[in-house]
Amino acid sequence: MDNDTRFPALSGGEVIVGKYRGRERSQLNKAIVIVTNFRLLIRWKATICGCVNRSSYSSIILDSIDRIDETRLDEKLTFLSITVLLVGIISCIYGFIYETQWLRPLGITFIVFGMVLVVCLWSLSKRKCITLRGTFGLKRVMFKTVIAREFAGQLSEMIHQRRIQYFGAQNTRNGSYSPREFLTPL
Repeated sequence: MDNDTRFPALSGGEVIVGKYRGRERSQLNKAIVIVTNFRLLIRWKATICGCVNRSSYSSIILDSIDRIDETRLDEKLTFLSITVLLVGIISCIYGFIYETQWLRPLGITFIVFGMVLVVCLWSLSKRKCITLRGTFGLKRVMFKTVIAREFAGQLSEMIHQRRIQYFGAQNTRNGSYSPREFLTPL
């Protein structure tokens, strides 16, 4: 591990599977996320006034993650930009047809504002938000699109492997299992 990813010691048999860099949704805090074969380790790192670093750590047991959601950041912005562009185009058309002087500049303003929203939409499409839900609550981390897909795939694979290990351990102990026992952590 390097200076960015110092965590409390890993437990016996715990192996680092992947390391990912992301950000908090507000873009103020960096997130260093490490996937191990037992836990998900997250270090939130913020720089205050450009010189003071503040860090906090989270450790999530893989068995406690119930749901992984991958969403784009521009869900509402898409509808807004299309609406603003259409209003601008319709205003310009009516302004030229009925020769209304105040409607033309208003339409052009809406079109320019809509284009600014489209540029924002284009820049936001390069990032995805991963939302983790479970018994620990809710955690959100933003990654670049390629990294987000890799992280979600790796995390899903590790959760699946943990549950298969637990299922195998339950079968060897008593020969059967109940779905409720399957969800309890090892």
